[in-house]
Parts: sequence; C-alpha cells; structure tokens
Amino acid sequence: MTQPKSDLKASSIDKQLALVEQGTQYTKLLRAATLKEGIHSFNNADRKDFIRSYEAAMPNLEILKFVPASGAATRMFKDVYQWVEAPKKHRKAIDKFFKEAKNIAFFSLWQKAANEMGLDAYAGVLESKVKWLRLLLDDGLMFAQKPKGLIPFHKHNDDLRSPVFEHMSEAMEYAKGKDKARIHFTINESFLSSFEDEVKSVIEKLGIPDKIDVDFSFQDNSTRTIAVNDENTPLLDEKGTPVMRAGGHGALIHNLNNQDADIVFIKNIDNVCHPRQLDLTVANKKYLAGVLLSVRGDFQSLYDQVSKGLLDATNIEQARDKWRLRIPRDYQKLKEYLKRPIRVCGMVKNDGDPGGGPFWSLDKYTGESLQVVESAQVNTREMRQDMILNSATHFNPVDLVCSTRDYKGKKIELTDFIDENQYFISNKSINGQSIKALEWPGLWNGAMAHWITVFVEVPNATFNPVKVVPDLLKANHLPS
Repeated sequence: MTQPKSDLKASSIDKQLALVEQGTQYTKLLRAATLKEGIHSFNNADRKDFIRSYEAAMPNLEILKFVPASGAATRMFKDVYQWVEAPKKHRKAIDKFFKEAKNIAFFSLWQKAANEMGLDAYAGVLESKVKWLRLLLDDGLMFAQKPKGLIPFHKHNDDLRSPVFEHMSEAMEYAKGKDKARIHFTINESFLSSFEDEVKSVIEKLGIPDKIDVDFSFQDNSTRTIAVNDENTPLLDEKGTPVMRAGGHGALIHNLNNQDADIVFIKNIDNVCHPRQLDLTVANKKYLAGVLLSVRGDFQSLYDQVSKGLLDATNIEQARDKWRLRIPRDYQKLKEYLKRPIRVCGMVKNDGDPGGGPFWSLDKYTGESLQVVESAQVNTREMRQDMILNSATHFNPVDLVCSTRDYKGKKIELTDFIDENQYFISNKSINGQSIKALEWPGLWNGAMAHWITVFVEVPNATFNPVKVVPDLLKANHLPS
C-alpha cells in the first residue's frame, strides 16, 4: 500500500528523455463520477451545518489560501491577436466586442491611453478599432505582456480591482484563522515587484495592514523540463545547451509542500467574481471547508482506533458508505491509507467548458479511486475511454480545500503522494517551431493522485474564470 517517494525535482535530462520516448501514460478511466456515485450534493440544512461548523472552528485553525498566479495574460488576449492580424476576417467578432466595450472594467484606462495616443473614436470604423485593440496588446497598456493576476478585471465603486485584489478580499472572509488571513501566490519571479506593489495598494485600500499576510514563491528551476522536436531530439539554444521549460502547474506541488497550515484553500488566479457576488463565494468556501472538517473528523476516529491496534469493521463501513470512498478494510493497508492528505473538491455541472472532470479511475492501491482527470490524460483513440470522458456530468473548477497535516498535527510530505506515471507530453511551440514538452503530473491531477479525495457539487455561479478578454463582459464580472 505504501506509495513510492517522488523524485521529480531531481529528474535528470536522460530520465526526462526516457519519459518523452515512452510517451504519455494514459489514465485508465472506469466511469464518470456522478451525483449518484462519487459526487456529494447536500441539502440546505446540511450546508448550513457545515458552514457553522467551519465558522466555529476558524479561530482555532491556521488557514492558508494558495493561488497559482504565474500565468501571463498572453493567452487571455489570443482572440485580440487574431483580430488585429486579420481584422476583415474577424470583423463580426470585433464589432460585437466594441458594442459592449464601454462596460469592461478597464475601459477608463483604455480610453485614457487612446486619448494620449491621439486616436480617433472607434465607432463604426474598423481601422480605428484595430488601433484601439493594439493599445491593449503592445502599443500602450501592454496588458498582454503582464501577469493575468494584475489585469483590472472588475470595477467596484471607484476601484479597479485585479484578481490579486479579489483574492485578498476573499481571504479576509474565509481564510482568517488564529491570527491574520494568509494568502500565498505562486508567480513568475520577474514580476515580483509588480505583485508587491499591487499587494501594498490593496492593503491600503482595504485598510487591513495588520490583518493579512501575503507572500510569494516561484516555480523551482529544478522542476523545469526538456523540450524536444518531433524526433525526440532535445532543442538546443545558441550556446548548444538543451532548452528547458516550466514543467506545468504540477511543479507547484513543491511550492505547496513548502507551506504549512491546518487548512489550505486552492483556487486559480483568474477564477474570481465581482464583489457584488462575494457572499455566495464565501458561503461556498466555508461549506467546502466544513465538509473537509467532517471528513477529517471521521478519519481521526479511525486513526485513533488504529493507533491502539484496533480495527472496527463497523466504523470503517460507515465511513465508506458516508463518503463513498474505497477505504481499506485490512489493518496494515488502512494504517497506510490514513497517512494520506485529504482534499475536498468543489465540482460544477458541466456546461461544456474545456478542462478536467471528476472520474473513477483504476488505482493499484485501492482498486479504484476518485481522480480529477484532464482530457490530455485520456487515450481518446480508445472508444470506451472516449465515451467515459464525454459522459462526465461535472467539471473541475479548481476549487479545493485541503488538509495537509497528519493526525498529530505534523505537516505531511506531499511529494510522497504523487503518481509520477501521470506525466504527459504536450504539443507547444517556441519561436514558431513545433515542439513536444514534458509536463509533470498536474497539481490537482497526478500530483494529488494518492490523496483522499471527496467531490462536492457547488453552484456554477462560483466558477467565473477569465480565459479570454470577452469573458470580462459576462454578467458575473460586471457591476450589475
């Protein structure tokens, strides 16, 4: 039952090349997790009980909010790049966007930049609209060159609020435990000063200098991976050195492993709502945290029994039935199972968004287990696997609440619970050249494959990602 220790950070180039040669090791899907099997949906009374239990526990907990925020806004502006490269081809999309452009949060900054550049009003003139669009990319505001976390997503009263602003505001509501609210951003090191300036500004605007701690980390260079061509030969730079790339968000398991708290909330940088919907977001975070405390409480009871050399079959069956988990019945296997970190993952109904979802997958330790699986991890050439993938009723919005301490209060070594075989090979490009890139098991995918996992349905209104600029014109990002 014991999981092998992960050594991804120490992977040599030779080992990485061997993984690339071997290719993606696909996850074996057994069936989609559904409300009938694998995803919990609690009634209003139960939800309120979970919220109350978490609120009662908060003053005695060390709580952390962990936000992956290293992504640049380049992909967010991919549509805009296409528009300015072929404006006549995309005229309908451009015209549609500009009909609502005044509603976008950063319009005042955009208009100011246009005035400073002496640009004409854009109404009805395609050429003028293209010039305005270029201001967003390279000519003025240069938003496409900035981290997504620093782009103004929302306007609230007189404030323009970035994702960093919104995450800090959220943290004050549900991540304040024994002392201050704590929030940790993983960022690109080259933008550290910009993030520090934004955090300082937010603290001043919210008036919370003594109520929040914010810190940062960067993806460890030792987790960078090799880039190869179609023949699996390493790309070399002008000095003849192999080109190394960031190893995907799975590398952040090491950043998370360096943090310590009773409860850790995890949510992506671009998934924030307008402040007018903050209450809904906060309630659901507390709800998930209450579920986590309940799960942990039940496993604490099992741990106490096992620590005394006891094995209570009735309690095991009750926990299996209550949480729909494949908890081992064997004493030694149960003892090992209870060493695992725990995560409660919010899941939204699938509205067709691209990305991962909740599935039952083959597990060599427990037979089968609940996993968050991305489409890239599935061999869709196999009809059965493709059918299971497309049968998912729910979608992963990356809304996690985690317990990363053992039952004695000691931090768990999270790298012991990675499934290294869940790495995958992705197709990328560097300077226009197609490459194959090795990506480590995703943070909420293979990097957490051997965690105890519980799925809980949450409202779709709590999932508000901004993947492309027009997403900022959706209702949940507007003042009303």
